[in-house]
Amino acid sequence: MSDQATINLMWCDALLCGLEAAGVSDVVISPGSRNTPLILATERRAALRCHVQVDERCAAFYALGIARAQHRPVALVCTSGSAPGNWYPAVIEADRGGTPLILLSADRPWELLNNGANQSIDQIKLFGGSVRGFHALPPAEETSQSRHQLMHLAVQAVHQSQWPDPGPVHINIPLREPLVPVEPLPEPALFSGQSAQARVSELCVDEQQLLAIARQISGQPGVIVCGGGIDSAAFRRQVTALAKTCGVPIFADPLSGLRFGEHDLTHVVVDYDTRLRDVRLTADLQPHWILRFGAMPVSKQLQQLLQQSSAAQHILVEPTGRWPDPLHHTSEMVRATPESFCQLLRQHELTAAPAGWLHLFMFHESRRVKSAAEAPMEQIIVQDLIGGLADNSILFSGNSLPIRYIDSYSGKHSKPLQIVANRGASGIDGNVSTLLGMAAESEKQGFTVAALIGDLTLYHDMNGLLAAKDLHTVIVVLNNHGGGIFRQLPQSQLLQFDRYWRTDTEIDLQKVAALYDLEFYRVEQGADFSGVLHQALAQEGVVLIEVMMNA
Repeated sequence: MSDQATINLMWCDALLCGLEAAGVSDVVISPGSRNTPLILATERRAALRCHVQVDERCAAFYALGIARAQHRPVALVCTSGSAPGNWYPAVIEADRGGTPLILLSADRPWELLNNGANQSIDQIKLFGGSVRGFHALPPAEETSQSRHQLMHLAVQAVHQSQWPDPGPVHINIPLREPLVPVEPLPEPALFSGQSAQARVSELCVDEQQLLAIARQISGQPGVIVCGGGIDSAAFRRQVTALAKTCGVPIFADPLSGLRFGEHDLTHVVVDYDTRLRDVRLTADLQPHWILRFGAMPVSKQLQQLLQQSSAAQHILVEPTGRWPDPLHHTSEMVRATPESFCQLLRQHELTAAPAGWLHLFMFHESRRVKSAAEAPMEQIIVQDLIGGLADNSILFSGNSLPIRYIDSYSGKHSKPLQIVANRGASGIDGNVSTLLGMAAESEKQGFTVAALIGDLTLYHDMNGLLAAKDLHTVIVVLNNHGGGIFRQLPQSQLLQFDRYWRTDTEIDLQKVAALYDLEFYRVEQGADFSGVLHQALAQEGVVLIEVMMNA
């Protein structure tokens, strides 16, 4: 082996071999020239599933969706120049949302940098602090020892992407021409070493800290607040058992995983966003302690309750090293896995909160908001959508208004159902591609995926609909004619509101559906939605349902 193209291929093959050995099974590829050896090396490895996405920005969010559904890293491949720059929005979301990605950017070699060569930019540490690690490779080397070292660097990158704080890792790969090898080609490499997949041990709380917390909360009125980012069956079992022992409510954010499932729902409170608007109720809410897990909750009302409870003992359980406390109220930081913390805390002698404390919350919980005849359109859509999905489905929520509607109206049920959203940076870009990445994984694992998003969210990622071919999902678009959430903010009183904030695109979504060969329905009355949804879920392919909301 002496020609440069073959050396490039085997160099990239060693990298992909290490990723595969460490548990990567999916690679999302965007076309280009400089990344040809990476593409060929990936395509030759039978255990890797290749996805081709033309638009790098969409490709990165598509990979994010697969990684979210798999709970393990997905690799991205693109060419040099501005191409990897288009990954940046998804990299930010993966960073803030704790999603593992392996970013494989092809690059020009050093002799073509900083001298006007085409399609060359400075790709060194391109994503700054948004990645868990950065590795700048040398140009491809011929020796077996260097390829062996590269395999193990790939394994290291996968581990970096998963622990202690999951997120993206960037590997920059300069490649010299020629890029297309001549047949016959060497056989793909085999991993040299033992099983390399990451196995992360549970982090357990210090016994003295655990004892002190038990003394602080035992017999005292408190609340448990669960945000997104820790959805696991073990956590659901342990945290609900802890709430029962302590006689306290769990305020369950829609992304917490606690609203739906076969775990104990008796202490789970979900209609707090409406109830906390009642000043008579909030006047009685003086918790002595607040135990928080996961990200900050979506609900503004719940955030305000946390803000107003500055005198309470705020205990935050966070295993990754992050500090998710924008309110600056944390008085006790616990570095432990949430499920192990709950399990160990219950082993201490804990007495329940005073009689009547839990009843205060559950009494209001039992009073539903409105009858079906009085219900607003958004409540009908959310409840029909959740009711129409099969067990073990995933409902992907857009940001802005959809996630707030779900927060207010989803209720709770023993049906297994997962609600997810890109809440790392809470952006509206890339949502369609993330959804379709999850749908691609659902095709393999046999669960259903649906989405509830806004019209601007669809517009921001219409390119992502190109990936809809051969997938099955239902996308429900709430068309409120632009930035509906801004109507709830002071900007809505400005004379310039329609031009700078509302920004109605006036795009005909039926034509968008036709462009991408999608089935399309338009719903103008809430009573019609359930029947349309039933039809859409029974159809093959991707179905777009436009729900016309009041302007």
